[in-house]
Amino acid sequence: MSRYLISAIEQALWSILNLGVNLLLIRLAAPVEYGAFAFWANVGFVLTSIQNALTVCHLQVLAPGDPLDAPRLEVERIMHGVTIAYIAVVALVAVGAVSLLRGAGSALGTPAAALFLPGFVLQQYIRALAFTRDRPRVAAMQTTMVLVSALMLLGVALLAKAMTAERILLSLGLAYAGVGIVGAVAATRRQWAGMDWRDLRRFGDYVRQSAWVFLGVTSTELLTRFYAFVVAGWYGPIALASLAATQQLLRPIPLLASSWSLVARTDLARRREAGDWGGIARITTLTAIGGVVIAAAWALLIFAGWSLISRYLFGGKYASDGWMVLLWGLAAAIGFGQVVVSAALQALRAFKPLALANAAASVVAAGAILAIMQIAGYRGAIMGTAVGQMLELVVMALVLGTMLRGFAGRAAPVGDGSLGV
Repeated sequence: MSRYLISAIEQALWSILNLGVNLLLIRLAAPVEYGAFAFWANVGFVLTSIQNALTVCHLQVLAPGDPLDAPRLEVERIMHGVTIAYIAVVALVAVGAVSLLRGAGSALGTPAAALFLPGFVLQQYIRALAFTRDRPRVAAMQTTMVLVSALMLLGVALLAKAMTAERILLSLGLAYAGVGIVGAVAATRRQWAGMDWRDLRRFGDYVRQSAWVFLGVTSTELLTRFYAFVVAGWYGPIALASLAATQQLLRPIPLLASSWSLVARTDLARRREAGDWGGIARITTLTAIGGVVIAAAWALLIFAGWSLISRYLFGGKYASDGWMVLLWGLAAAIGFGQVVVSAALQALRAFKPLALANAAASVVAAGAILAIMQIAGYRGAIMGTAVGQMLELVVMALVLGTMLRGFAGRAAPVGDGSLGV
């Protein structure tokens, strides 16, 4: 229980940072500036999801232990090397994307995004690495350092009265990059001795599983963030600001789900090795039900107080958009269930069926978003997203139930890593 509590505290700190930045921009920045920030924040989350598919997923299915012990050391070295290469690619692509957007005169062309994106990816990898080692205290310390350094830098921006997307991205980019580099040195300092960099070629052994995971996470990102890119391109950053503002106070729901999954994966992996299929089913079912109840209650509370929130927290902005909170609450409740069931499937190494479920749902969501937006405008993007999420949750739950019943019938552990691949 202490590990779950520490993980919840760490996630709370992470939530404070994200929520604080967003609330600051909602109140003090023009909608076009907030929309630009929201765009790049969504890009950052997409990039970390791809990173998770390439490397983190292979660390999450390892039994937690000393990073210098085999086989963990061997796997971690490979994933560290791939991460270095990935961050370099992210930095180069970010510079190119920013240059193109600035050349087109877009409000999204903020140069600081070229620092924010690689810094964010690095920090998130080091954070995830600590959780895969079953060291939530380390992750909590790193998040605290990010929070403190970001607040200091944002304070300077606030004093300078330059609360723009550019200044916010620069402040956060410096915080993420600084803490990420320090954390990376501390986490890997004894792992490089005697390493042969030619061993990175062995990443090919993981590519097959990564391919399915990559399909799964890219589909999930298409499902959950497609609306942001469509709205930003179709209606502009001001419309995206409206969607982001009404969703903002519901952010604790997915963060709570993420906090649970970061710790629960190790417990689920232990139960997998012990063949405790009933335990996996109980944990998954009870957590999903509890998450849906919490999400519904929280959304109703935010909706009931929206007029006060708009007046006193948002400086009078977005007052007429409160009804969208209920739609976001529905999406958040379904999303919580998705995270829980997905964590169980990942613990079972069911990468292929998970990826196929994600892919099917993302296609439905993309189509629904485009279709409903034709009728309801950019606000219809929320309904389209919820439609795709519901389809994915139903399919994943059916797959998980079928797999658990099959394993229980055979009464055999599945530690060979062959599930669903």
